[in-house]
Amino acid sequence: MAKSAKDNMEDKYVKKFAEHLEKVDPFILVTLKSHLIMESAIDNIIRLIFFWPDVLLDARMNFFQKVEIVRAYSLREDEMSIWKLMHAIAELRNEIAHNLEPRKRQVRMDKVRRLYQSEVSPDIAEAHKDAADEEIVMFASSLCTGFLGSHERDLSGLRKRIDEIADANVPRNPDGSIKKKPVKGFG
Repeated sequence: MAKSAKDNMEDKYVKKFAEHLEKVDPFILVTLKSHLIMESAIDNIIRLIFFWPDVLLDARMNFFQKVEIVRAYSLREDEMSIWKLMHAIAELRNEIAHNLEPRKRQVRMDKVRRLYQSEVSPDIAEAHKDAADEEIVMFASSLCTGFLGSHERDLSGLRKRIDEIADANVPRNPDGSIKKKPVKGFG
């Protein structure tokens, strides 16, 4: 009995699942998870910067936009090349997250490797020159996340000062909520 067109389509996709899920690719796993860790650091910084961060975080901005917001709020780090490395990692992540057969994977990976090696000391660059792609992604993402972590620490101190000023100037109820001023004309 001949297979129907429906059976052929089902077989086609069963084969796709087997081909792409049979074996876990460590490069893909490291890239996706590293990007998630970096994005959580970016989100934490956005929570420190803004009084109502959920307005931005719920707006479904992409990673590039979030990075640029954090970069725009940095005091002296706005021109540092590490921002380019963050974007390169995001481009690599997007390539593998949105394509089963990523055509630009190696080009994007080469860019991450090059930018990473330009960020680290010559000794570290030499020690990592032959590292596997997934190791470079992990090292590069760790470098970016460390940078973001120190940025977050600095902004935590600034936010504490801002909150102290607000607490001194904004009357609060015993439960910590802000006292509402009576609106004139409404008795």
